Amino acid sequence: MGTNSVHMLVVRFYEGTYGTAVYRDKEAVRIGRCVFTEGRIDTETLERTRLVVSKFRNAAESMGATAIEAYATCAAREASNRDELVAVVKGCGIDLRIVPGPEEARLTRLGVLGARADVRTLLIDIGGGSTEVVIADGEEDLYLDSMKLGAVRMAFASGVDQSAKVPFEKYDELRRMADMQSYRSAGRVRELGFRRAVGSSGTLVAIAEMCGARRGDGDGSYFMHYELSALMRDLCSADVEGRKRFPRMGPARADIVIGGGAVADELMNLFGVDRLEVSPNGLREGMQMDWAFRRGGRDIDIRRSSAVALAARCGVDRKHYETVERYAMELYDGFGVADVIPHTDGWRELLGFAAVVHDVGEFISFDRSNIHAYTIIVNSSMAGFDMEELTDIALIARFQHDTMPKPGAAIFGPMDMAERTAILRCAMLLRLADIMDRGRDASIKSIGVAADRSAVTIDLRSDTDISMEVWKLRTAAKQFRKVFGRDLRVVFGPI
Repeated sequence: MGTNSVHMLVVRFYEGTYGTAVYRDKEAVRIGRCVFTEGRIDTETLERTRLVVSKFRNAAESMGATAIEAYATCAAREASNRDELVAVVKGCGIDLRIVPGPEEARLTRLGVLGARADVRTLLIDIGGGSTEVVIADGEEDLYLDSMKLGAVRMAFASGVDQSAKVPFEKYDELRRMADMQSYRSAGRVRELGFRRAVGSSGTLVAIAEMCGARRGDGDGSYFMHYELSALMRDLCSADVEGRKRFPRMGPARADIVIGGGAVADELMNLFGVDRLEVSPNGLREGMQMDWAFRRGGRDIDIRRSSAVALAARCGVDRKHYETVERYAMELYDGFGVADVIPHTDGWRELLGFAAVVHDVGEFISFDRSNIHAYTIIVNSSMAGFDMEELTDIALIARFQHDTMPKPGAAIFGPMDMAERTAILRCAMLLRLADIMDRGRDASIKSIGVAADRSAVTIDLRSDTDISMEVWKLRTAAKQFRKVFGRDLRVVFGPI
């Protein structure tokens, strides 16, 4: 329950995973609007909140939810009548927990970055009433802060009318307010430093989508500081109705985007952020992670958890994908030892994840399942992966059942030649691994690889008849030569 909206996330937990989202919803109730002007939540807003919470609870239970947790953030913390809010939610059969600012920051960090940050990362989450700043390195949170800055607070409690056009001096006034609230965080961020900057919340998602639309590529996964500054100048030159006509602007955000954008603008300036990646995840995904942690899930690999959960949700045969994954890893290692491919761990890992999710497209249809798999994977928002990695995995899964394109094909977009080549090699290895388990019986017990300048020989050993698998592998020789520039030879025999 945020300052601007009530968010719901329904999660199904599978063994060995952090769970997968099966339903999301949100409704703007603007709890903070009266809190920041009158100090309390008015009766009308309490009633709207009751209706939304009741509806969300019914929806969750109809999907089989056996536990419901509810957290409230900044507006609830500051409301003089927060006990009334707790009572209203209690009347819906739910216990509401009002979390302090640092805990909100910690949970948001879990939702956006997962259990472990690969590099020292700055996280900025601009909510309705508060802005959380985190610096995470590995599993450690080096800095957590929650500042009284937010899109709703700045829109209705700043004294700057944002329903009409906003003159430059008034926008500058909003930035100075952000500067005054963030002096402590600015000092700590500069002191600790960071290698990556990530933003979250509805405000930053909306800004990223608008910047992507103005840029022309539609990529809403990031924005540059100079793009934000130019966007804010144009937004300030329009009134609320004019802002609603901006491409990718949500009508419900037009009256609060100036305040939220001013906070983002000033923090990027103070922290020295030129490029801000944007995540759609936030506090509710952090609640999901924390729930799993409290039940012994801390040692789960977040990336593998995401892949396994997606496969489970799409009904993929677990024994088959585990077998294909094992075969793909043995092939990758064998090709590496034989100097057919560079032995780089990064692509080995992505190939393994592609093996786990390569059949998710069958959830839609067996026909063109590889195309459906690409669509599902690239839009899955699997936790622990960035958009580039999701695209790599999706393309590996797509090509495993298709004619291999040339490295210069348009489907690769702006990728460099090394990345295109690596994707095609991994896709070919995944194709071979999938064929090896065509009987879905894990009958191949060992895989050997040898190579010379003209050919790669794969030696398969089994205690059963694998002649069909061998025949099918040999039919892939033409595509194999297209990818690796060598002939494919397959030999087999008993263990």
